[in-house]
Parts: sequence; structure tokens; C-alpha cells
Amino acid sequence: MNKPYPDCNIPTRREFLFSISVLALSQYVKPAQPIALKAFGIAQASFRIRSTQAAQAAGSEGPSIPAEKYIDLCKSFGGDGCQFDFNLLSSTDEDYLRRIHRSLEDKGMFLELSMPAQWLADQNSLTNAAAVAKELGATKIRVAINGRRYEEFSELKQWKDFFSHWSEVMRQAEPLLKKLGLVVGIENHRDWMADELAEVLRQISSSYLGACVDFGNNLALLEDPLEVAQKLGPYAVTSHLKDMTLTASEEGFLLADVPLGQGILPIAKIMEIMRKGRSDIHFCLEMITRDPQTVPFKDDKYWATYEKRDEARIEKFKSTVLSKSSAASLSKISGMSSARMLAVEDENIRKCVSYAKRTLGL
Repeated sequence: MNKPYPDCNIPTRREFLFSISVLALSQYVKPAQPIALKAFGIAQASFRIRSTQAAQAAGSEGPSIPAEKYIDLCKSFGGDGCQFDFNLLSSTDEDYLRRIHRSLEDKGMFLELSMPAQWLADQNSLTNAAAVAKELGATKIRVAINGRRYEEFSELKQWKDFFSHWSEVMRQAEPLLKKLGLVVGIENHRDWMADELAEVLRQISSSYLGACVDFGNNLALLEDPLEVAQKLGPYAVTSHLKDMTLTASEEGFLLADVPLGQGILPIAKIMEIMRKGRSDIHFCLEMITRDPQTVPFKDDKYWATYEKRDEARIEKFKSTVLSKSSAASLSKISGMSSARMLAVEDENIRKCVSYAKRTLGL
């Protein structure tokens, strides 16, 4: 996980939660008639700064933003649904879960959950997760198994052990997922290359275990986003909708999250591919407001988890993707005040929602 952002003038927990309530109430009015469920959701990572500041304000007093507040927050920003971690739930009591379910239904919103990868390897955890998801009306769960491949692993054997272990965990979990009626999507989380994840999912061949297709993550593995979508599309369960841009650097390139429509990703084409694989797929916005991240592909350490340095992949990436890089410097949030960081995050999300509704037709 990223370290907390530098901050100052952090609001009290009461002030922070009150600001969320005011925002939600000022922009959301309960409709007289139920709203038809749509496909545009907002993933929890989009509110990373807000969540970090809320956690700092609340201390150890439960979830950073409780599920019921998070649902209101997504609705206030224009989301038709949301994707959040189990740890936003204040309780697993049936009455509490049913209240949240009713709230989602009243607002015409869908829900997807995110769970720790370790739960896939534990039958009790998986069974409990399915029970909670059922009470909430969520049938899809997103799982990110690891972080960035080029940072987490220092040698090929580590990666091969990781690959073997989690491939087997997925295979063993599938029968239980089927029994529980729970659909899980494994995210391409800057760890699996598209071919690697697609091959594991092809071998398992299950409608209960697929992919959470992140539109831009595999740029960090020097893969073309459209090709990633084509390879993982047939297995898509859900997705992380985003846009990204990059600029060349001495180490390789800097990769930055940007509002939809301001980057280099062929968003509409990727969406079309995803829908061919699964007509009811949700597009969950993941607009992470943060500093650009270094992808050091020129460094030999970057290639430690591969058999060799792939010059062909490097040249292809340079000609098809890196050639579209921005000449302008990428914006940063480090050094901003807490209030300014939050304002930038909110504005980025609003721009994304506007683009999603007006241009992408979500």
C-alpha cells in the first residue's frame, strides 16, 4: 500500500464525515421511481486521498469511510454503482447488511466487492465472503493478487513460485466458487502479463473465475492496452476504467493517471471489446490522484522476472505506445496541502464522470 500522503490541517472526524453527508445530500435527491441499473461504477481507489484523510481523522474508529457513506459519496459524484473493500463494512450483522442492500436498491445502484487474495486460499474466508456478498446483493468480487512485478520480485524463481502458487490457488478455489455462486475477477495488477493470466483462466475455464480487466495497468509491463483487452476480454468479469499518459525518462518512463479522455488509452475500443466478452460488465472508474510513477524498463533489475531482456517488446512498445508520450511535465500532488489534494481528487473524479456520461454513453 502507498504511504499516507503528506498533509496539514486535517479536519476532525466529525467535520470530515459531515462534509461527506452534506456533499451527498446536496447532490442526491431520492427519486419517486426506481432507477434502472446501469454500468458505471466508482472503485474505492478513486477516493484514496479522501480515504487516507478520513482514516487519519478517525484514528482507529472503524472504517475510513463506512460503506453507507461510501455509497452516498459515489452517488453524489454520479456513480450508478460502486466497488469497495470488505473492510468498509462496519459489521457483518444481517440487519446491517440488509440495510445497505436496501439503500443500494433505493438508489438504483449496483455493488461489487474487493477482497484480499488470501481469502481465495481459505475455504472459510471464501464461504463467509460469499454469504456477506449475497446479503448485499453483490455477485462479483475483484481480487488483486500482488503489486508491481518489477518492484515485488528480484529474481525469476520468485516470480515462478508466485505464478505456480496462485495458479494452483485459483484452480482449487473454482469448485467452491461455483458451489457458492460467486464470480471472482483477478486483476491484471502490474504483475501478470496478459498472456500469462489469460492462459491460467483458459485452463480453468470457468464462468465463476475470470479477470478484472484494468484498462491501463499493463502499460507498466510494456504491453499495448488494446492487445491486453483483446487477450483478457473473453474472460472479463469486471473492469477498472481509467485513462493514463506517460512521458519518457532516464530510467524508462513516468506513468500517470489522468481524467478520462486526457490520456492515450483507446477507452471506447477497450469498452467495446469488454462488452463482447460479457454484455453485463460494469465499468468501475479507478481515477487515482497521485504522483507519476517510474517504470524503469531500461534497468536490468526490471527484467529479473523474465528469462531475458525482451528487446523486441521494448522496440514495439516504443513505436506503438511510448511514441505517444507527452512532452509536457506530468502534474504532481506531493507538496500540496491536504485541502488542495482533496480538491484535485474531487475535480479529477468529476471530470471522469462527465466524460463517461457525455462521451462514453455510460
